[in-house]
Amino acid sequence: MAWCALFLGACGPLPEGEELHDAEPGEGEVLEDPEIGRVEQQTFAGDLGSAMGVPVITYPTSCTATNQWATTCRSGSSRDVSYVWRVPETGTYSFSTRNSNFDTIMEIRNYKNTSEVLKCNDDSGDLLTSGITLSGLIRGVQLLIIVEGYEGECGNVHLNIVKR
Repeated sequence: MAWCALFLGACGPLPEGEELHDAEPGEGEVLEDPEIGRVEQQTFAGDLGSAMGVPVITYPTSCTATNQWATTCRSGSSRDVSYVWRVPETGTYSFSTRNSNFDTIMEIRNYKNTSEVLKCNDDSGDLLTSGITLSGLIRGVQLLIIVEGYEGECGNVHLNIVKR
């Protein structure tokens, strides 16, 4: 798959002991506990492990996804994609959708308790893409990163993750 090659080349080598999980839509883990939420396979784009990069992943088009999540900042009935990401080492990390070709909304939640929203962002500065910085993240914590379009928009998702 051509986009897998892009994915592998964009994020560089994985930290020792980490495995890269395929980011094919529809092949993600499904959470079954109704108390913490449910990550549907249609919208779960993949487990990123602890990979970082600009971009760490490019999702070909969110226009084929479903609308599973209602984000807490300016959410509409837009299609969304989600990823799970594991904090590689304790610290501050920035997440963005810069270079996505549509107006994005990004929300980050605790993966083990999806009702716990850590932060949500509609627009970052003058850009129509989203940016979130989280400090004090603890090594090994898993985050659920949700990207959706503003008021029905969709397109190519570029997810960037960097340590600060």
